[in-house]
Amino acid sequence: MTKPHLTRAVPALLALALSISHAAENKFMDNDTPASPSSPSPISGAQSFALTDEQRTAFAAKAEAGDTESAFRLSQYYGFLHRDYAQQRHWLSIAAKGGHAVAQHNLAYQLYMKDQDLEGAAHWASESLKNGNSNAGDLLKEIEAARSAAARKPRP
Repeated sequence: MTKPHLTRAVPALLALALSISHAAENKFMDNDTPASPSSPSPISGAQSFALTDEQRTAFAAKAEAGDTESAFRLSQYYGFLHRDYAQQRHWLSIAAKGGHAVAQHNLAYQLYMKDQDLEGAAHWASESLKNGNSNAGDLLKEIEAARSAAARKPRP
């Protein structure tokens, strides 16, 4: 079964994640001046999520104290760089519970696509939409359609 929103959503989510990563790096990585676009040292997308041990410790302390941007940044670090999905989900959940709209959207997407948890996915997509993420509306419509289809299936 093909998910129609994937064609539009995946590139949009990637672009959003990269732009947020760039903003987070400039804000949180003890770097007062943004990297120059003409920098002689290119970095890959995965490298843009890299953290030193000190940065990871600092982000964790901030996230545990309620800083949703730090929790979201850690979710990106673990998800994109290390592919440690348990840690990614941990930090993504903290950011989502703290009201981070993009984290809520990403958590909804994971619950829908990976876990097939339609109730949880609908909850987080709705929260993301309430918090101003208009992209969550399309995801919520798709989740609701899947919920309706599941409700119509005969149960054994």
